[in-house]
Amino acid sequence: MTAAPTGIPKCCTVSQLVERTGLSRATISRALSRGELEHYRMGSRAVIPESAVVAWLEANRISRRPRRHQITKEQQP
Repeated sequence: MTAAPTGIPKCCTVSQLVERTGLSRATISRALSRGELEHYRMGSRAVIPESAVVAWLEANRISRRPRRHQITKEQQP
């Protein structure tokens, strides 16, 4: 995580996260309300540390499954 010189972590708003990720506002809002995406509340605004965004994205990563080995005509008995 990159921190500002003061030691305060870099944060973004929901609008900034929508712009940066291309995800919908509804998707991000659901993640916030479910507690899946850590954030701070400043009045009515959600402030999300960049480290929380990275952790949330990593938690939702889907690994590529290896392809099943396909038998070609040359390999058939």
